[in-house]
Amino acid sequence: MEISRTLSHMKATGWLKNEKHRQLVERWWIAIVLVWDIFKTLVVDKTFAKYGVNPYIYFVIVISIAVPYAISTAKMLFAILANHWRNALSYGAVAVVLHFVPDIYILITAKQVPRSLFDSFIVMIVIFTVFAVHGVVTHVRNNRKS
Repeated sequence: MEISRTLSHMKATGWLKNEKHRQLVERWWIAIVLVWDIFKTLVVDKTFAKYGVNPYIYFVIVISIAVPYAISTAKMLFAILANHWRNALSYGAVAVVLHFVPDIYILITAKQVPRSLFDSFIVMIVIFTVFAVHGVVTHVRNNRKS
């Protein structure tokens, strides 16, 4: 099992050494992030619009940061796979800031949100953050082993 995982990791990192392949991954990741942001905007419209959050402003925020966010997260992954830790840290810092901007907008503009909705929102932020951190830590650990 460990051997096949190592072989697949080596194939993936070898495949990503090609600049065209990295660009392909970045483009697909940008598309995925844009679709996710549209979905998030629809959810924000249904849940937070009645509490003062303007879904159009939220949409402009998420769409304007979608490409830089997608590129920074992709480049962070590429840097981790290449053992370029300083670059990974730089791209990761950019990704963290961009990741939380839409959430901060909601927290600043939402007024008189029911406690259950507010708590659910905070729990979702924590869950997505934990999954993201876990994914990065897993990539770092796996890459350091190989």
